[in-house]
Amino acid sequence: MYKLLKKIYRKLTPNKFHYRIEPYIRAIIYYLIYKGNTVQCNICLSKSKKFITISFINSKDKICPKCGSLSRSRALSFYVTKYFQNINLNILDFSPHRSLHDLFNTKFPNYISSDYENQFFAQKKYDITNIDEGDKSFHLIICFHVLEHILDDDKAIKELYRILKKNGVLIIQVPLKSGKTYENFNLTSKKERLEAFGQEDHVRVYGQKSLEEKLSAFKFNVEIIDIAKNFREFDKKYYGISEKEVIFKCVK
Repeated sequence: MYKLLKKIYRKLTPNKFHYRIEPYIRAIIYYLIYKGNTVQCNICLSKSKKFITISFINSKDKICPKCGSLSRSRALSFYVTKYFQNINLNILDFSPHRSLHDLFNTKFPNYISSDYENQFFAQKKYDITNIDEGDKSFHLIICFHVLEHILDDDKAIKELYRILKKNGVLIIQVPLKSGKTYENFNLTSKKERLEAFGQEDHVRVYGQKSLEEKLSAFKFNVEIIDIAKNFREFDKKYYGISEKEVIFKCVK
């Protein structure tokens, strides 16, 4: 029901208007229905009776009723807050969730957000395969659930390497499958892509080992980290963290 209502709302609401009213709509729903003390979002710090559960083809997720953050957003917030405490870092974040954008934009003065498709609230509109930034510009680049949308992901990874400073960190998360990466560029309809890749606008599903090898081929030192392993079972439930939140930490 949540996904259906959101889809209808986004179709009827222009982006500029949506960006202005979204926080107010979420706040009204939160205070009327969800405000409580059972769970907490570590991004907006709201406490709720429960998270909103939504189902995908192969998974489920928990949404904060106040700010709309997903499990991966909350896991990323924990990770960045713990390991990147220098507020003067130059950070580039692709298609961030609104709640994360607001948090990082407040915490880091040199934070830049980008979204090419105008689906997310962002400061820039960079083509990830041709980024309008100089070489070695950023200490940290966040690329969460972006590469699975990009036809030429090799070109995108090359660009990310180019604009990252020496010893800089690129954090990637994508949907993963067992075995090797599967892509088929002959599948172009929404129905075909939904059935093959799990979402209408995805062009592949990565295999964990395949992506690790691809990133290593671009001279990144790659470490695969499951952020969820750092949480006790109680804390996973309290903060709405999924059983697995695998990221690729790529150091130049």
